[in-house]
Amino acid sequence: MQTPESPRRAGKPKRSKEETRQIVHYAELMVKMRARACVISELTGLPSLEVRDLWQRVAGRSSPSGQQPNDLAWYLKSSRRRFHSALIVQLYHQALQDLPAYAAMTNAYYHYGQITAASAPRSSWIDGADPSFRGEERDYEVPFSRANYLCKAYTNDKLANGRRKCPLVIKSCRNPSCQALFMSSEDEVREHCTVCAK
Repeated sequence: MQTPESPRRAGKPKRSKEETRQIVHYAELMVKMRARACVISELTGLPSLEVRDLWQRVAGRSSPSGQQPNDLAWYLKSSRRRFHSALIVQLYHQALQDLPAYAAMTNAYYHYGQITAASAPRSSWIDGADPSFRGEERDYEVPFSRANYLCKAYTNDKLANGRRKCPLVIKSCRNPSCQALFMSSEDEVREHCTVCAK
């Protein structure tokens, strides 16, 4: 839910108490979906220290650390990644029509977790209650940090030379009985998903 622009103070927009409460709520959901603190801070604008404290309060431990994603080829390295990546981007762009970016990413990833629940053992669900909330990053085929990187990078915009700004493209399988969406690269001539191509 977008709110009108607030007056600016010291170069930053001033948030209402309600907007701040809403952002913190989304940040808590991101923690439950194992988004790293630096990603949550970047998406929400919340201070890093506040997000790290939030991680401790919600998850009872520190946020995972490590290098952030920087390789778009990663999303093409398996059939599952291709399908899951296309799904996440589609969910994100749909949510972005009505929500600010931080809420759209949270909403898209939550629904991604619901849709892909069968691929994660119930024992990985936090308290066995909600498949969108899992114990570790590795319990998702595409972890939150990689989903966020992909959604930021993915665009259908083109450069002046006609090539895509993003080398990835979502294709629909040409097999009439399949038509699944999958991630591909701009240069791949593949017309069928990796399942139908076998």
